[in-house]
This record gives sequence, structure tokens and C-alpha cells, in this order.
Amino acid sequence: MKVADSSEQTLVGKANASSYNNVPTLEEISCLEPRQSAKRLIQVRFHHHLLPMRLTLHYNEKKFPVKLRPDLGYLVKPFSMSIEEFLATESRLPGMFEYSRRCTFDDHVKDSRMENGKDKFLSICECITLKVLSNSNLHLVSVDLPVANTLEDATGLRLRFGSKILSSEIPLLITITVEGKCTEVLNLTVKINCEETVFGLNLLNRIANFMVEPSSSTS
Repeated sequence: MKVADSSEQTLVGKANASSYNNVPTLEEISCLEPRQSAKRLIQVRFHHHLLPMRLTLHYNEKKFPVKLRPDLGYLVKPFSMSIEEFLATESRLPGMFEYSRRCTFDDHVKDSRMENGKDKFLSICECITLKVLSNSNLHLVSVDLPVANTLEDATGLRLRFGSKILSSEIPLLITITVEGKCTEVLNLTVKINCEETVFGLNLLNRIANFMVEPSSSTS
């Protein structure tokens, strides 16, 4: 079994002809018995976050098309900044450079530590941060705790994350605001501020989608 580049990677705009020279290579797997498996590593350079790498899998003299799509969460890098720098950058990216989406979140409900007297706000912050940083390369800038008459209400909890797009070094800011009771399913508003609107919108959808997905494990 082997993988070969089909030389069909679609390019938009002014494509660089040298992109066709970036052919991924993979060591051939000569034979696999029933229920047998083998692992191979392949290094791919994506030329655009919206475009998949098109490959062809050769198996028993048959060909199967394969598409490798980049995970947007790993096309950014952590950007360490103070809360003052975050707010200043955010203020320069209003209007068309600011977009948000709502989603639900329930990982904290399954966190057994909350039943053992652990601070509920801390548990929620840890669950949200773990989910975000497990799926994207970001830096946690700050956490705002809610001001409420009851410790059961998490409304107003806010987490800020800083990053830069790898290909352009353009800042991308993420703000997650919480609404709801500590022991119930929460409503999150995920907001992104970024000059690269297309990238930002796609990453926003990615974040909203993985926040509602069940975690693989809970503490």
C-alpha cells in the first residue's frame, strides 16, 4: 500500500507554481494481514487554510481519493499579551473584524471534582480552558469572574485568549463569555476579532463546534 500525490491540489488567486513541488512522501506498506495495522507519518504543507491536500491511496491495484484538511486550531500560534494590550488591539478591530457565535457547554457538569467541594467557577474555567487549548494553539490572557449575588450563577464569567495566524502574524483575539447556572448546561458566546475575516469566521465555527462535543475524559 502506498500514497502518492495526485498533483490535483486546487489553488485560488495567484498560485505559486512551486507549490506543486511540495509532494508528500510516505514509506510504502508492502503487506497487511487481516486486522493488522501499521502507522506511517506524513508531513504536509497546506498552502491555504480552506484548501485540502488531495492524495491518492493505492491499494490492491485500486485507487482511492483522499483529502487531508488542515485543523484551523493549529494554524495559529500563542500570542502572549497583557490584558491592556488585548483590549487595545480589540478596540482597533470592531465592525467587520468582529464576529461571534453562540453554543452550549456541559463538560463542567460531568466534572466529579465539583461534587467534592471544588470551587465551581474554577472548575468551569479549567474545563473551558482545557477544551480550548486541547484543540488550538492559544494563550490564555485573562479571566474575569462574575459579580453576582449567588455563587451558583456563572453569568458574566469571561475568558480571553490571544494568538497570531502562522502564515501572516496577524493577531487573532478570542473572547468566551458564559451565561447560566454553575451546575447546568451553560450558554457560551464565542467572539473573534481579526483582520483576516475568512480565517476568523472559519476558526469561530471550528471553536463553536468542538465546544459542544463531548470530552474524551473527565476528571
